[in-house]
Amino acid sequence: MKRFLSVLVVAAVLFAVLGCRKKEAARGAAQEDDYVFKIGYAANNLCHAPLYIAAEKGYYDEEGLNWEIIQFSDGEVINLLTSGAIDGSSTLMIGLIQPLANGLPVQVPLAMHTGCIKILVAGDSPVQTAADLKGKTIGVASPSANPLLFAKRYLAGKGFKVEGENADFEYIYQSAAELPLLLEQGIVDAIGLTDPAAQTAQEARGFRAVIDNGTDEDYKDEFCCVIPVRSATIKEHPEATAKFLRAVQKGSKFIQEHPEEAAQTLSDAKRIAGDPLMNGRILRTFNYRASVSQALPALERNARAMQDIGILRADVDVDRLVQEVFVALPGVPDSLF
Repeated sequence: MKRFLSVLVVAAVLFAVLGCRKKEAARGAAQEDDYVFKIGYAANNLCHAPLYIAAEKGYYDEEGLNWEIIQFSDGEVINLLTSGAIDGSSTLMIGLIQPLANGLPVQVPLAMHTGCIKILVAGDSPVQTAADLKGKTIGVASPSANPLLFAKRYLAGKGFKVEGENADFEYIYQSAAELPLLLEQGIVDAIGLTDPAAQTAQEARGFRAVIDNGTDEDYKDEFCCVIPVRSATIKEHPEATAKFLRAVQKGSKFIQEHPEEAAQTLSDAKRIAGDPLMNGRILRTFNYRASVSQALPALERNARAMQDIGILRADVDVDRLVQEVFVALPGVPDSLF
């Protein structure tokens, strides 16, 4: 009888333990399901197109993600990620390097696309190649503007001095909207813009690209834009993060296969300005084959280049930075292509 009671007691304890574990698992699943993933979206930015297309085409819902889109202005993504106002977004890899080295609590689990930065000159400019820019003035939006960082990386790779005293170039800072006017007036010799502003300036004002990371042999296959996600979100809500990334991959695939339709969708929703036909042509050049593995070389190449230039401190361990920042999440395919 005592043995029978002991067995019952053990069974009851096991049942209680298992029941608690099941409740904890169910509670964890509920928390995961209930979490609202905050997606940062910059209006009028073609690089963010998959984030909105994924919403428009129902890919977030298809993945079972609870989500909301938070719209912001260009240049705010770092602050919003730092504060936790958004969980993930899209941005140029080159602009993340310095903030990451300074402790930005973000990881990069997905590379988005290639090519979106151009250095433009006037149609009648004597500048025909990047080498002709030596001694010239380049207008950009700010000292940390992505087109400037890329221009410095590109020109340093050609052997020019791009930083410090006796640099081979002079930089003038003005709002991106006013840069085309400065170029037309001859106040600067070249300007740095991202698409669609760059392509709009080319078509409307007859500007020419002397540097284009979408066509240059050394850069055309490098994924320039990536998806940064807060490290805390990845740690605490890995399933929600994976759902977000899979949906973005689907959005990217749709754009890759239907760029004109995607551009029209963005235009109809007033998410992007400009001629949808032109935007469709731009999207066709971006190579939206979103890839997990391509985030790794994009991160490493940009970090080493920024360190070679002197923008990234010499004491930063690039190998360690890359190891800490790049992450491949379970359940997220490398690519849909």
